[in-house]
Amino acid sequence: MTSTLYVDNLVEKTSGNGVHIPGHVIQVVSNFTKVSLSTTSASFVSSGLSVNITPKSTNSKILIVYSIGSLYASATTVYSTIFRDSTNIGDDAYGLMSLHYTNQYSPVTGQVFDSPSSTSNLNYSIRYRITNGTAYVSFPTYGHLTITAMEIAQ
Repeated sequence: MTSTLYVDNLVEKTSGNGVHIPGHVIQVVSNFTKVSLSTTSASFVSSGLSVNITPKSTNSKILIVYSIGSLYASATTVYSTIFRDSTNIGDDAYGLMSLHYTNQYSPVTGQVFDSPSSTSNLNYSIRYRITNGTAYVSFPTYGHLTITAMEIAQ
């Protein structure tokens, strides 16, 4: 036997608790910038762009999507990653994405699914590093640097 439920409106039972449906997006926060950056650091440095999100549940997952309008490295490799507060979510050496010896500006996008097990305020930030030389991140000419965090109910 099959049942069908038709609903025009869902209202939370207890004010402030929300409606919990596994798999749905609970909240979305996003940020962007248009400034140019550069680094000669072999350690991950902040791009200055981050988002804060406070999960509603310790079971929630956080999907982080980021886009670097253009990244440039000459004769070397540049790596980008996402940090949750002071924790590198990517590989400690290689981050989440790399661009190797292209001598041209290239867009970089990435995403990571995080399980923070927390209901405290979390800060997610884009960081990058270079093996040697200088890495350039140019946004005004080639696009924005963006980061979006989405809380997903489990």
